Amino acid sequence: MTDDVYSASDTEPGSDDPAESLVTEDSEVVDPESEEIESAPIHADDALRYFGADFDVDGLVKRLDNGTFIIPTFEPLAEDDIAGFEGFQRGLVWKKKQMDRFIESILLGYPVPGVFLVELTDRRYLVLDGQQRLTTLQAFKHGKYWSTRGASKFSLRYVGDEFKGHTYANLEAKSQRLFDNTFIQATIVVPKGAEGKRGIYSLFERINSGGTNLKPQQIRVALYAGATVNFVRDLNQDSNWRSLFGPHNRDLKDHELILRAISLMPSAQGFHNFRPPMATFLNNYLGVHQEQLPPDADGIRMRFSRAAQLLNQARGRDALRIRGTQVNAAHTDAVLVGLMTALKEKEGLTSDDVDSALSVLLTSTRYQLAVSESTSHSEQVSARIRLAARAFQGDPLADEQE
Repeated sequence: MTDDVYSASDTEPGSDDPAESLVTEDSEVVDPESEEIESAPIHADDALRYFGADFDVDGLVKRLDNGTFIIPTFEPLAEDDIAGFEGFQRGLVWKKKQMDRFIESILLGYPVPGVFLVELTDRRYLVLDGQQRLTTLQAFKHGKYWSTRGASKFSLRYVGDEFKGHTYANLEAKSQRLFDNTFIQATIVVPKGAEGKRGIYSLFERINSGGTNLKPQQIRVALYAGATVNFVRDLNQDSNWRSLFGPHNRDLKDHELILRAISLMPSAQGFHNFRPPMATFLNNYLGVHQEQLPPDADGIRMRFSRAAQLLNQARGRDALRIRGTQVNAAHTDAVLVGLMTALKEKEGLTSDDVDSALSVLLTSTRYQLAVSESTSHSEQVSARIRLAARAFQGDPLADEQE
């Protein structure tokens, strides 16, 4: 065994797993709207065209290396941001055992499941499904991956004796050729027409495989990457917001709640009405504002920061939680929209004012109903935003009790 060969005694079981695979999957957000089913899903023929192509592993890795294939890595503040895709965060990754077993399957000559790619306008390709497989192939080819211990040598551990301890570099030439020349089928999807992005979102939502399905906001960050996604990402770093919400959420629910507040602001101001489902509403908003910031972006930034500060000063983490330890999504979007709306009229609001308004809101029967039942119905969304805006502006809510 050469110096490059892995020794199973080098590390404790599990300590070689990628850090992201150890992040809890439980979301700390109560959001019934995340389970919504679209009543009129789009037909593929109306939004997509697709065709097949075969790539050998060596070619796939080269395309990943030169940026022709883009894997959404979802890192909010990654130093190596890809231009136009800055909103990505590192996604759900396999444990080391899954990675090793996948590589071993190839070395044993088993067929590999196909991948889905989305063709972008500049002829680059976004990896829609197969992220874990492709990143594992790339990591093994280059001989390293990122684990809980930092950059780690990619030596096969959870495999049979024939390949145990081997890296790509010290495989026999025959095995290297088998690895490099293994073909993987790709389905290339091309969005078409005005409904193209909607079709891609729908496909993305349905085909994620391997038990690591991406969540709605993760999909949005990939498909609608641009000015507004980056704007939300920046707001998500606000120190008071982080105190209110808690740790960064792997499902990007913290991003989504900020996006909900921004997109619902025009409804609070009477410019347009919310139309469910929430997922489609948010997608449509990003579709309009993908390449340019929302109107009054500087004002939104200022009022969001001030609202987060006042809420944090008034009640800290409890400001977004009605009961228990989980953030209530409907309560959060209403509080943010209501307080940001009030700040346009009353810049002198204090944390005591905010604390009193929250008490008024949470004793309102109508408000409690709007943040707990049928929360995505248009009348419920309108009601909770209207009540929150009135409460933060100091207006009575007694006439809206039920």
